[in-house]
Amino acid sequence: MITQYEISSILTHEIPQLSRSDYSQQADLNVYLFMNYFLGYTKRAVTRHRYLAAKKCFSLAERFYRQGDPVVRALVENIYVFGFTSLLSLAGTEKALVRSLIPDTLYRLYLRQIYQSGC
Repeated sequence: MITQYEISSILTHEIPQLSRSDYSQQADLNVYLFMNYFLGYTKRAVTRHRYLAAKKCFSLAERFYRQGDPVVRALVENIYVFGFTSLLSLAGTEKALVRSLIPDTLYRLYLRQIYQSGC
């Protein structure tokens, strides 16, 4: 089971660019900040059309959700998946492409959030 204390280590191992970027040192110690940083990295990958990088991010987030403890699962659901709104507000084929990169598990969480909020 993945704990909140392992998130930054796993992410910087799997995505070395996260450790080389200039994010605050607090983010490395604060899993909430780091999850937001990871979301921002994913969004930049999508907007820059780096779809392989984005797919890797989505896959890691799904791994965290499936293998994470309750805190990690809540982080993925409430920070990472919640941030999909801007990614899925794209138009036409780009939206379809981004949607195809998101694992079904995470997309279902996103849909549940949308329907529960009444959007």
